[in-house]
Amino acid sequence: MMAPIAIDGHGDDAELGTSSVDLIDKTKQQKKEDGRQRALDIAMAKQKMSNNDSGGSQNGTDVKNSRHGARNQHRHKHFARWILDRFPHVLEDCTSNGGDLSNEAEHAATRKPVQMHILDVAGGKGELSARLSLCHSLHVIMIDPRPADVESVYMNSVVPKLPKIWQQSIKEQLNNSPSFVQDELEKRFIQLVMPFLSPSCMETSTNQLEPCFQDKRVDASVRNASLIIGLHADGATEAIVDAALLYQKPFVVVPCCVFPNLFSDRYITVPNKEKASESNDNNAKRIPVRSHDQFCTYLLAKDSRFVMEILPFEGRNVAIWWDGK
Repeated sequence: MMAPIAIDGHGDDAELGTSSVDLIDKTKQQKKEDGRQRALDIAMAKQKMSNNDSGGSQNGTDVKNSRHGARNQHRHKHFARWILDRFPHVLEDCTSNGGDLSNEAEHAATRKPVQMHILDVAGGKGELSARLSLCHSLHVIMIDPRPADVESVYMNSVVPKLPKIWQQSIKEQLNNSPSFVQDELEKRFIQLVMPFLSPSCMETSTNQLEPCFQDKRVDASVRNASLIIGLHADGATEAIVDAALLYQKPFVVVPCCVFPNLFSDRYITVPNKEKASESNDNNAKRIPVRSHDQFCTYLLAKDSRFVMEILPFEGRNVAIWWDGK
């Protein structure tokens, strides 16, 4: 936003200066609105071309499946649907109007009503948050160290994959109100641009009074979360599990990268094949966590109430989840 421009003088000169500033602001706003409309038109055109091409093939290979990463390009859509099926309570918790989402930390400190939300940790570009907040009208807080342009991701990555009737409805709403998407995001979505680290106090308790995160906004976002999620959250995956246990929150993580050199203190116990014939006390050994399978086993072993499940998309699709009960 432009800084206010000071105009000296009186009479016609001052009015002329004010008029010029208004004209500049209107021109910039019009360009922004035109840009949104062009983005939607381009996205729809790309989707139409993709649909036409998907029926053909090149050198006997399906065009759609020949693209790198195409096999799991819909993982955010499938994951969002799975979340709503597995955790139906979020539909009630995260669509009510209990408080102001933008002032979570302040409300937590003053015990004012807060808005429950889904906490999307390491949300990356923000496609999952965009789907949950704009397609399903849920309140979402996303934490990621890199700022995300969720409005652009929604228009260019989500909208082209929606049913045609939805695309047409969005286009009509943008024609009536060019800032429609931005306005909806401001109602239900905010991002905290920072990393998500493990809580400093690790004893499980439902009556924590002191914050367990250095940043009070992170602490409030965890306390007031109806569900904590991490789809391919990389280094934040275990921190999500630890935070959920500490605050007794439902969660789901879908592990991806392991980073064995960075997290060298992770170990699991496995059967010792070399001593299989000996007593049970000696028939096990501890090994460092180095593979994806071992990482999933490590997370699952943190609590006997945790569940492991294969999700309905390809790629890294093993979920570790808990309903908080």
